[in-house]
Amino acid sequence: MFHIGGEQELVECHYAREITNSGRSSLRLIIESAKLEGKKILLPDFLCDIIIDVLSEYDIQVDFYKIDQQFEFTLPDDLDEYAAVYLIKYFGFKSPSYEIAVNRISQTIIIDDVFSPYPEVLESHSSWYSFNSLRKISAVADFSYAYGSDLISSDNYPVLSEFARLKYQGKNQKYQSLLLNNEDAFYLKSLNAGESALDNAREIYRASNQSTFAAVDFYANLPNEKILRAKNAETIKKQLPHLCSNLTSEFYSFLPIFLNSRDKIRYELMDSNIFLAVHWPDIKGCNNALSANILSIPTDSRYGENELNALCLKIESLVNE
Repeated sequence: MFHIGGEQELVECHYAREITNSGRSSLRLIIESAKLEGKKILLPDFLCDIIIDVLSEYDIQVDFYKIDQQFEFTLPDDLDEYAAVYLIKYFGFKSPSYEIAVNRISQTIIIDDVFSPYPEVLESHSSWYSFNSLRKISAVADFSYAYGSDLISSDNYPVLSEFARLKYQGKNQKYQSLLLNNEDAFYLKSLNAGESALDNAREIYRASNQSTFAAVDFYANLPNEKILRAKNAETIKKQLPHLCSNLTSEFYSFLPIFLNSRDKIRYELMDSNIFLAVHWPDIKGCNNALSANILSIPTDSRYGENELNALCLKIESLVNE
């Protein structure tokens, strides 16, 4: 039927979506939505320890499956004892084994997609959840999307105001410090206090208004950001081909490199005001294949070809010492 004008129509979304202040709040929302308290979940052995902390809040038992140095894995043959299987899209990458696992698992699937601007959507699985965390990939301090086959509404949860306030205070202080070429990293006090506020909180929280507006700005510029990040990733791969993973991503957050003397090189880089993250330290008892050697290079648009070439040359010189 021919029709023009009136209120704009909208197709109903076929999955649930909520907004929280962090990946850990989204994970709590997912656990409560999927009724996983007191149950057993299968996890990868390479992950952020915060995940273990959140699961322990709900008395969830865990077993681990091995992740190799190419981010590949094989799940156990029998998954019947697990209420859910936890998958991670490392740095936004989709490994072949990830695709196989998604198609194989019949239990609830939880996808940790913290390095992506939008969480993964599973079109054909009956019970699935995914979440991201903008604070891991942008300047936004407290904003996370949670997607899933069903989700409890986050509308009535509070804002963790002190966390947001301290993080934005520290981010603004860092901007001013870098602008004035100030060597005193006084902004770390605010940033660390903000992290402590989040670590000490044990509830589900909504995003702050400031982060909601900041997220709108981030998504408005997302097409340009994707292009710049892909270019930066290619620069790093070209300069350090023997140290980089060959996996590709639609949105690069960090590009992991692998170093035999990672800790020594990392601390020597700090002496040159280069502070690279480790994703992630080993979980006690796991002895995974990645934690001892991995180092993450940011690909975001704060940096360009000149800065990344200089960084790669510095890393290469330290490797060859």
